[in-house]
Amino acid sequence: MGASILTAQNLSKVVPSAEGELTILHELSLELNKGDSLAIVGSSGSGKSTLLGLLAGLDLPSSGEVILAGQALSTLDEDQRARIRAEQVGFVFQSFQLLDSLNALENVMLPLELDGRKDARERARHLLERVGLGQRLTHSPRQLSGGEQQRVAIARAFAAEPTCCLPMNPPATSTATPASASATCCSNSTKRTARPWCWSPTTSAWPTVADA
Repeated sequence: MGASILTAQNLSKVVPSAEGELTILHELSLELNKGDSLAIVGSSGSGKSTLLGLLAGLDLPSSGEVILAGQALSTLDEDQRARIRAEQVGFVFQSFQLLDSLNALENVMLPLELDGRKDARERARHLLERVGLGQRLTHSPRQLSGGEQQRVAIARAFAAEPTCCLPMNPPATSTATPASASATCCSNSTKRTARPWCWSPTTSAWPTVADA
């Protein structure tokens, strides 16, 4: 077992509703170590997105604790949590959040340039080649398929070498093949970099790769 990167200890999330308190999560614990790949599987409304939000420090639990890179998130204020997210977490958002005014290469370069990396172009090109998009570097998001956009977002998530990656509910594509390809990219990147990867799959292809 490797060193712990992300730990959830007895997480619970309770919110008010018209019928009274609604328990979304109840005393859930998990641990992600270097090189781990974890799929959070459940039906719609079972709390997958809530859990990912808590793990990323986007929300705070009603009880319990999240420890990310040695920091207990409940002890940090909002600005401090934002800082640790920027430094430690790579995100793949549900709608990908690619900038239409930038091509694939420039979208992956952006976080590297903001971080002052002089090798931004070289590293972004390398990452896109690793996810099979070496021939799509100058294509804008609108010129890419949904699966290709997802792979650009995955490359961007790994660009700044985060401690761990948390895709926020990757959407299902029209077939299982693009989803499986993207999941394979995640799995291979985790094996190469030893950075844990935690996601909430929305197609049957994701758990299959997670178990591989």
